Amino acid sequence: MVCRIAFCWTLATLTILGARTVSADPMSFTGDVAKDFDPSLSSVHVSGPNELFDDPNPLDRIYQLPEMTDRGLINGYAIQDIRTHYDATSDTLAVGLNTYSIAGSAVGAGGADMEALLAEHGGVDPPHLGGRKSITVAFAPNNPDGSNTPGAPILVAGVPADKSAAGPGLDGFTVARYKGLVSQGIEQNYGATLPNNLGALAYDPSKDHPGFEFTVANFSKIAPGLDPTRGFWIQAYAGSPDDNPIGEERTKFVYVPGFSPDTIPEPATLLAWTFLAGVAVLLRNRGGE
Repeated sequence: MVCRIAFCWTLATLTILGARTVSADPMSFTGDVAKDFDPSLSSVHVSGPNELFDDPNPLDRIYQLPEMTDRGLINGYAIQDIRTHYDATSDTLAVGLNTYSIAGSAVGAGGADMEALLAEHGGVDPPHLGGRKSITVAFAPNNPDGSNTPGAPILVAGVPADKSAAGPGLDGFTVARYKGLVSQGIEQNYGATLPNNLGALAYDPSKDHPGFEFTVANFSKIAPGLDPTRGFWIQAYAGSPDDNPIGEERTKFVYVPGFSPDTIPEPATLLAWTFLAGVAVLLRNRGGE
C-alpha cells in the first residue's frame, strides 16, 4: 500500500512538472494572433483598443473604400490589439499585431474587384508588404524622470517603409536602432540593424496566416532601460502612402507592464519533494501499525 501511495505522489509530481513545462514553452506561431497569444498566461500581455486609440472603432479612425465597408470588409492596417509574450529562458520577446483582416493588405480580405476599385483611385496594394508599405513597432523605456510616460524610443522592429533599410528577414523584416528623426514616423526611423537581436517574422501575412507575428532576440540585453521585468512602452504603425484613399494606422505609445514569467522548479527540487512525500507516507503508515 505504501508503494502504491508513493507511486501516486511521484505520478502527481511528474504531472505537475509536465504541466508547468508546457506553460513555459516558447511561443509557437500559426499566424493567428488571438490564438497564439493566450491572455490567460502570465507571460502574455494584451494592449487593447481603448489603450491604443482615442476611438476604438477602426472605421472611424481609418478611411477606406465605401464599397469595402458596405461588404463588411476592414482594411489590413486596422489593429484590434497588440499582444506581447516574454520567454525568460531564451530572453525572447514575441509580438503579435492582431489586425481585423490580412495584415498589411489595403483591401483586407477583398478580392480583385476591390483591387480594381483601389486602382481607379490611383492606389496600389503590392504583395508581401512591398512598395512603401510598413508595419513597425517601436520600443521605448520608462521615462528616466519617473513620470508615467515613455522615454526616447530605442529600437524599431518590423518591415520599414523605406526598403533601402529592409533587413534580411522575411518581407524585409529587421530589428534596428531607432534613427531619431523626430519629424518622421516610426516607419521611417530604421537605423543600424541590431544583428544580435534579429528575431524573425513568422509569416508573410496571408489568408491562412493573417496576423503580423515576430520575435526580438536577447531582448533584455538591448539597453538597460528595456527591462522586460520592469515594463516598457510600445507604439505601432501600419500603412502606406501609396494606396490612396486607404488611411494609415498609428497607435499611441502604451505601457507594457513587467512580465512575471512562469518559473519551473529545478529537477533536483522536484525529486526532493517526491522523496519527502514518499517518506512522509511511509512514516504515517508505520505509525499506524
